[in-house]
Amino acid sequence: MPVRGMPPSSAGDRQALEHDYRYGASRQLRQASHIVLLAYDLPSQTDVARVVRCSRATVNRALQRYRTGGRSALRRRPPVRPRPARVTAPWRQTLAQAMEGGPRACGVPRPTWTAPLLATYLTEQTGVAVSERTVRRGLAALDYVCRRGTWTVRHLAEEQPDYLPKRLGSKRS
Repeated sequence: MPVRGMPPSSAGDRQALEHDYRYGASRQLRQASHIVLLAYDLPSQTDVARVVRCSRATVNRALQRYRTGGRSALRRRPPVRPRPARVTAPWRQTLAQAMEGGPRACGVPRPTWTAPLLATYLTEQTGVAVSERTVRRGLAALDYVCRRGTWTVRHLAEEQPDYLPKRLGSKRS
């Protein structure tokens, strides 16, 4: 005697469930199909849960989905539609122009770009707010890398108004 409340099954339904159980695209579909097939053969949901090695609540959810929507309801979720891209072609073009011209050409009083500075600048210019990580991905697509700047020539560093020389014995490099 099958689990109480199960709709009558036809040979075609059982064959389709058997196919989903053996060849389903996801583990959840295979498990849910197995649960429904066993519900026709075993007397209680507890017995089905014991055979499938899952909780009785899992069995109950799978059977409820099958009762209300049939075999197609066993597929957990419809495919997720991708959200629209926030990074647009004008955003990429503005990023490329900013990298080619440099920060001073864009009206930013800095010697080099940083990823947070670029994110702020691009938000002001395009109205598209993105994270620092998205800026780095955009730079990688343009074959740029944004790293922390370092002074390599001492006389250029000494020309800066906020320059402080290292003390003797300092471990700063």
